Amino acid sequence: MKSYFKTRSRWLLSGNNFWARAILCWLFASLLLKLDAIESYDTRFKIRGNQSRSSDIILVTINPNDYAQISKIFSTDKNLSSLISINELNNVTDSFFWDEKIWSDLLSKVLAQKPKKVGVTLFFGDNIGKTVTNKKDLDLFRNPKVVWASNSTFTDKTALPFTTTLSRSNIGSIDLLKDDDGIVRRVLIDPDQMPSIAERLASTPDHKFKSSLVINFNGSNRFQTISMTSILKSEVPSYFFTNKIVLIGSEKSNNQQILTPFGQMSRHEFWGQVTDNYVHDKFIRKLPIFIYVVFLFFLTIVCVFIITSYPQAASLFFFAWLGTVWTAASIWTFDTFAIWIPVASAYALIVLIWITYIGYQALRIEKAHYKLQQEQSYLSELEQLKNNFVSLISHDLKTPIAKIQAVVDRLNLQNNLPVLDRPDTKDDLNNLKDYSEELNRYIQSILKLLRVESKEFKIHKETADLNGVIENVVERLRPLAKAKNIDLQLNLEPMFLIEFDVTLMTEVILNLIENAIKYTSVNGFVNVHTTETDFDILVEVHDTGEGISSEDLEHIWKKFSRGKNQDLKTKGSGLGLYLAKYFIELHGGKISVKSELGKGTVFYIRLPIETN
Repeated sequence: MKSYFKTRSRWLLSGNNFWARAILCWLFASLLLKLDAIESYDTRFKIRGNQSRSSDIILVTINPNDYAQISKIFSTDKNLSSLISINELNNVTDSFFWDEKIWSDLLSKVLAQKPKKVGVTLFFGDNIGKTVTNKKDLDLFRNPKVVWASNSTFTDKTALPFTTTLSRSNIGSIDLLKDDDGIVRRVLIDPDQMPSIAERLASTPDHKFKSSLVINFNGSNRFQTISMTSILKSEVPSYFFTNKIVLIGSEKSNNQQILTPFGQMSRHEFWGQVTDNYVHDKFIRKLPIFIYVVFLFFLTIVCVFIITSYPQAASLFFFAWLGTVWTAASIWTFDTFAIWIPVASAYALIVLIWITYIGYQALRIEKAHYKLQQEQSYLSELEQLKNNFVSLISHDLKTPIAKIQAVVDRLNLQNNLPVLDRPDTKDDLNNLKDYSEELNRYIQSILKLLRVESKEFKIHKETADLNGVIENVVERLRPLAKAKNIDLQLNLEPMFLIEFDVTLMTEVILNLIENAIKYTSVNGFVNVHTTETDFDILVEVHDTGEGISSEDLEHIWKKFSRGKNQDLKTKGSGLGLYLAKYFIELHGGKISVKSELGKGTVFYIRLPIETN
């Protein structure tokens, strides 16, 4: 087993299990969903703070001191008067607040404004002793709109208020479901037990299954509150209770206080919160766990994409942004739809992926660095081979070719040799000279290509006259044009001196005019025209040759590229136009061509007047 775990660990830390890392992080975060305890909601409630007041529920608060004063005036119970003299009203029980006349007057005034329901959260059962109530008051107390509190979920006799009807429809349980820390966060729904007072007030349908609902607390002081004294003194506006749910309860009594995530609440305020949850269906809901698992899966894919696509600093920024967006979405969903989206498991997933893939990313960077070193070594060797090749051509090929040409020239000059009596020998010597010159030109082109593509190549600009360069090139090529009876025309406009590399521009002009002569048939003409604008100089080389096909036009600027039919007609290396374009672009200029089969070709060169 130990060997197995070692093998699995090595496999996990290796670079060949890209998605295995992500899956393990996702599974671990999914397991954390099980640890998402209900206590974690408390922080969310406190962050949210108090919400806007509810317009559906009104709390009637009975202050023990005020009640004692009212009882001295209205009560006929002398035992109550002795109790009132005791100055310890914070620990009074529910029975302290019972007086038939006071409650009859209170409920009459509230019901007169036609509320939806009235809930009494004080328990008046066996704790108030035997009571005799006249029929009028008993009918009032058993009004269908009034719901009385029962201190148990079971309908045993001791838990029933004295106002209970035979159908038990006017009583509701105020029994609490406390967590281990004493805080009440949930209410229990049990179809086999008495409904809670909140269910009665909200008129919820009967439930078929037992479950507990997480209360969506909306902060303290959420409901409009009025004192019992104000009602008895008729200081309440008309229609104040109309179409409202009214809950009546005590204010200060210790046994009336309930511990909630917002601290202590009075009993009637607590049941007001629960009733509000029932009325607006605002209990906190959890989605099916597979939905959370799917959310975490997509979050895993996004995190892996980020950390493998961006540098560490950028990935850290995106991870922080993801955590912030997830938290904001969770808070918004919680506040707006009362749906709980866990945050801790998402944070754990983000941290796990960061830790897990930092090692993977470091390994990938190390491999890339090693590969780059190998490529640099390879390029260095390749550069050395290129240099050796240049040296080989320069010394080992150019010298023999030059010697061959020298021998041929000397043999042609020695007219007194007997071999000249044979005409074919002179033709062979001339052919040999032509072949050696062709080979020499090809080697020179290769040398130029290698030289300009080397790292050390630089252009050397100087102030010169481009027209003068063109005239020198034309003078060199006139014999070639004369041999084909080609009219070589110059149309050069006066221009200012500009900065350019004379050697490179000579190569460009020489290549274009020589090509024009080469591809122009006998008795044709080649025209070279220059002009100057405010920003650049334009050189045009126009010939009356056979033109270039549209297929060949796409490839003429490539290295070693020649027309499909040119290999049989003319000789060349296929490097001239590539080098010409390269040299022109080094000067910040542009070269283009316009050609049509049978109508000739025009090459355009544009050089900027001011160059950097």
